[in-house]
Amino acid sequence: MPLGLEAICLKVCTHYPTLFDHFQRELRDVLQDLQRKSVLQDWRQTESWKLLKELANSAQHRAIARKNPQPKSVPGVLGLDLEKVKAIQNRIDDFTKHMSDLLLIERDAELEFTQEELNAVPMPDENSDAAKPIEFLVSHAQAEQELCDTICNLNAVSTSTGLGGMHLVLFRAEGNHRLPPTTLSPGDMVCVRTCDSRGAGATSCMQGFVNNLGEDGCSITVALESRYGDPTFSKLFGKSIRIDRIQGLADAVTYERNCEALMMLQKKGLQKRNPSIAVVTTLFGDSEDVRLLEENHLVDWTEVELNGLLDSKSYDVSQRRAIALGLNRKRPALIIQGPPGTGKTGLLKELIPLAVKQGERVLVTAPTNSAVDNMVEKLCDSGIKIVRVGNPVRISQAVASRSLVQIVNAKLADFQAEIERKKSNLRKDLKHCLEDDSLAAGIRQLLKQLGKTMKKKEKETVREILSSAQVVLATNTGAADPLIRRLDTFDLVVIDEAGQAIEPSCWIPILLGKRCILAGDQCQLAPVILSRKAAEGGLGISLLERAASLHKGIMVTRLTVQYRMNDAMASWASKEMYGGLLKSSSSVSSHLLVDSPFVKPTWITQCPLLLLDTRMPHGSLSIGCEEHLDPAGTGSFFNEGEADIVVQHVYSLINAGVSPTAIAVQSPYVAQVQLLRDRLDEVPEAAGVDVATIDSFQGRESDAVIISMVRSNNLGAVGFLGDSRRMNVAITRARKHVAVICDSSTICHNPFLARLLRHIRYFGRVKHTEPGSFGGSGIAMNPILPSFG
Repeated sequence: MPLGLEAICLKVCTHYPTLFDHFQRELRDVLQDLQRKSVLQDWRQTESWKLLKELANSAQHRAIARKNPQPKSVPGVLGLDLEKVKAIQNRIDDFTKHMSDLLLIERDAELEFTQEELNAVPMPDENSDAAKPIEFLVSHAQAEQELCDTICNLNAVSTSTGLGGMHLVLFRAEGNHRLPPTTLSPGDMVCVRTCDSRGAGATSCMQGFVNNLGEDGCSITVALESRYGDPTFSKLFGKSIRIDRIQGLADAVTYERNCEALMMLQKKGLQKRNPSIAVVTTLFGDSEDVRLLEENHLVDWTEVELNGLLDSKSYDVSQRRAIALGLNRKRPALIIQGPPGTGKTGLLKELIPLAVKQGERVLVTAPTNSAVDNMVEKLCDSGIKIVRVGNPVRISQAVASRSLVQIVNAKLADFQAEIERKKSNLRKDLKHCLEDDSLAAGIRQLLKQLGKTMKKKEKETVREILSSAQVVLATNTGAADPLIRRLDTFDLVVIDEAGQAIEPSCWIPILLGKRCILAGDQCQLAPVILSRKAAEGGLGISLLERAASLHKGIMVTRLTVQYRMNDAMASWASKEMYGGLLKSSSSVSSHLLVDSPFVKPTWITQCPLLLLDTRMPHGSLSIGCEEHLDPAGTGSFFNEGEADIVVQHVYSLINAGVSPTAIAVQSPYVAQVQLLRDRLDEVPEAAGVDVATIDSFQGRESDAVIISMVRSNNLGAVGFLGDSRRMNVAITRARKHVAVICDSSTICHNPFLARLLRHIRYFGRVKHTEPGSFGGSGIAMNPILPSFG
């Protein structure tokens, strides 16, 4: 809350009952704490508490606040008797209260975390190079993740005007270095301010949004809310700049929209007027309720006849089944689990136009702007009317032509030009009649009227475009935009990457439609939750994951054939993550690097799985392969020996004819990624090799993937490497070759990772290696690995 504006903020929050309740609870806790410290005698007699109670009892607040938090249940909803409806409502009440509490906990954690990030200053040790500028900071909100939300020592290069009148400022890394492997992505809210060479930021900052990350990897463009000539804005030039990401729920709008969705679910979820009542009943009812809905012919869980809508040769059985289920208009909910390489995105690209063809209006959402823009790109050539709704600066330039703002501007171009021409003429007339007050007043009134005419035309055009759109796309929280909520009910809501979204955010779009499809994979990366308490309470469990376990899996269909990986990789993922159900298409099951054009036959290019072990057979660790904490004080780990081995392996692949653009190098640690980028930059032949963190590589793929595990210590500590979903993402990015570089003695302390090493031994090859020793055309027998549990 801005200092000096507490009273204004308090009055504003009386318009939002959820915020007011949280404000009242927090104030009470603060006052009670002061009373325990003997600062106050009776906290109820303080002026602040009396003022709060006065506002709470005001007519303004009572008119807005919920008078009855428990909605009146309607007997006979969807053919269910009153007792069953009450039982479902009780589950909804318990769920919404629990989730509201978790959202508050997470919001507080994100606010605290964001403040700590803004105040964070690197703490280099005595071994660090004091002359070298700090380029990034990482944070560990939980042990399961490492976030790089801060980039330091950037230079403002140029500025331009973007959509919505926002100033787009291009920042470039000093010395044209590549940007660190940041978690920043287009659409993220950021704080921009000056800093010193060690990364310490100034107290004042400007707020903006990431517009895009440069293709050269050296630049980032931020949209800033700044007027031309703003002195704060001009101070950015010629200075070192620091950019910090602001967490999602720390944004009041995002938090309030999530809370509002829970409130709407509780109040209107079981009302007959709610278009999504069948979805709500299915997700909160028990198996008996679902059976009764089916017996009353209110829902249907079967497949529809496709009648030649699909080319049967282009889709496998599981894909055809998913499309047939997705086109069933009486099916309230469908979960499409798409393991790596099974063509989930391509399936949605086919399913959405088919739904439009059968007369449905579709709302498509995803948890991130980049995921939404990806769907826009896929649907651009489908021949249907699509509109991307959202803040213009958060929309990728590649799909900006499909954004609501640009469509409106294009449609009003002639009208706006005519209005501007009339305004220009009136301003000229105004200069000649300033002495005649009545005439000047009349001209000013005409100018004002022209402005109103333009705004009215804009509103009419927006309404016309959205009403005629067959598919509307936005983020989950963006679906709460009044422009979308005021539209007629959608027939179908599709949420892509639903496994990465917290459940409250999914209810925002779901409540706007009659039925929903959730697509994703709960066995890949989950929503990022900063508060351990909120994560343990269940906020990190996505709706996709929860719904998949309900009613004996009746809502779930799985894509079971993958078209990406050699079966040596796919069989591990299938066994460890997908219950043995994931099969490999014959077109990819045995493909290798050697099958690619111009690739020479070597033992490496004929090996799908390779373990490069830095632990020697006699038990000693290869020289230089110990883990180290970054001396620059960033908080991340690196391993120079493993970095050298990565470079050697990349060189071996390129020397065998593998294109650098077909090679990806991954590591879970930001400092290691930065080290690997620096080392590979020294090898001209390696230009084009993609180096990134595991988390940022989800959704992408490459012919050859090299993974540097980094951790090597006597305690067997592996940190967040033991997260099965993260390693699932890492291994399944590869098509033809995976090389894992690690200290097996450390890694095998984790049972999950130990099974991965055993799988590589059985289905691939193992080589003990050290920096500078790797290469050659032959390999000896697989050495004996430690016993894995």
